[in-house]
Amino acid sequence: MSGTFNVGDVMLIKKAFIDFKTNDLVYFQYPVHDSNVSKTMCFQRLIGIPGDTIEIKEKGVYINNFLIIDSSTIKHNYYLKTNGKALDSAFKIRYGLNEGGEVSDENDYNYSLTKKQYNGLKTVPLIKTIELKTEPKGVFDEAIFPYSNQYKWNRDYFGKLYLPKKNETLLLDTANIKLYSFIIKVYEKNKLEIKHDSIFINGILQDKYLVRQNYYFTLGDNRDNSNDSRVYGFLPESYIKGKVIKVLRQN
Repeated sequence: MSGTFNVGDVMLIKKAFIDFKTNDLVYFQYPVHDSNVSKTMCFQRLIGIPGDTIEIKEKGVYINNFLIIDSSTIKHNYYLKTNGKALDSAFKIRYGLNEGGEVSDENDYNYSLTKKQYNGLKTVPLIKTIELKTEPKGVFDEAIFPYSNQYKWNRDYFGKLYLPKKNETLLLDTANIKLYSFIIKVYEKNKLEIKHDSIFINGILQDKYLVRQNYYFTLGDNRDNSNDSRVYGFLPESYIKGKVIKVLRQN
């Protein structure tokens, strides 16, 4: 969330009787599934709420097939090439280039930029080219949820992913069980076994599952450098501790 929040900012967080909605900035326990890793608390932007279907296409975020408009704080990674001169410290300060740096000895750079920064830089004579870094469609990223070659998803092309609601019955098959196994096993603590083309939950053959809590989808505002729901998948409601009401002091 760098660029939206900075070290030293003071925020007011509401912790009780919370009605979450799209675009809320939420405070939550990061979903780490290794019991040896200590709990980490973080902030991210709530994108999807229970009952929504999320899809990312060429970095654009769609909720229930409708493209959402990014806030001004959203950043993406860009490749920059100068006309032969290096970027000096004064130039970097003037244009807020503080996330990234030089990637070759031929004046090639990679920086995380907002849309406003991009629009400003593309008119500067020193900048020869500036290009958005995008992962191709259909390229499987093994670090991206659900970590299965059956779902060839990456940061820029992700989904469609349905977010279950509390007390909703999910119909299960051997394809979508890869999406919902974390909910069944980890978050709702059932024994799950896949035997050939059959699904067993707590030893019983099942083709459906009754969900016990609500699930959400979050993204970091620094989109190409954020470990968010594209990495860990569903965010359980029980992991959310509050949402940001206002920033009381900003550095």
